[in-house]
Amino acid sequence: MGKHDIGTRNGASSCPECITLPTLWVGWKAHIRGKVESTMVTYQTVSRKVVREESIKASRFIGVVQPLGTIEEYAGLIDTQRRAHPGANHTCWAYRYGSEMRFSDDGEPGGTAGRPMLEVVLKRDLDRVLVMVTRYFGGTKLGAGGLVRAYSGTVAKALDQAGVTLVEPYRTATLMVPFQISDPVLRFLARWPHLRHTGPSYTADGLVIEVSFKEADLNRLASEIRELTRGRVVLRPETETES
Repeated sequence: MGKHDIGTRNGASSCPECITLPTLWVGWKAHIRGKVESTMVTYQTVSRKVVREESIKASRFIGVVQPLGTIEEYAGLIDTQRRAHPGANHTCWAYRYGSEMRFSDDGEPGGTAGRPMLEVVLKRDLDRVLVMVTRYFGGTKLGAGGLVRAYSGTVAKALDQAGVTLVEPYRTATLMVPFQISDPVLRFLARWPHLRHTGPSYTADGLVIEVSFKEADLNRLASEIRELTRGRVVLRPETETES
């Protein structure tokens, strides 16, 4: 025992220790002359990658915490850590990405490394984060309780250094704007706080503008665009849920 590479992309599990949470995806779609394509949720993650080393009874515990941009990144990052420490006895890890959570004790007694590391992440309500601890055995056994404290404590101290960043959801919309009202729409978009836009590109009927904006701004943005264009460009919400 000791390996707990658990959880699946669709929420199913082959291990009773798998931890899953329901996933809520909220999307917005702009009807009539535009559409909103991206979906996202608000979450907090670590601000930066941190490497921190602890020495406990002659054993070296090298902790690494870092944000995950995509769920596919974790395997490569773990492999890189192992290759960086070919002489280490264990590289234990845990990650959370939305509803998917996995951990590995990597040869340590079951439940003494990966799960305690994951619990630190969960207690801090962090998401899109990978934590790893590489151990060089120093000759003194720590016992189950000592291992739990060593692995979880190393992760906790590294997370303290990394800091926390709140990631707010943005929506990306494609707006179709008739030529006759393109100038006021472009001026309006340029003044809107926290709004990013690319283009425009052109069709026979008008401008195609890609815009990204905070989800919290959607209702006000939709209302002001509708008022500005007298209903010729309208954003309406559509909610989609997946679990």
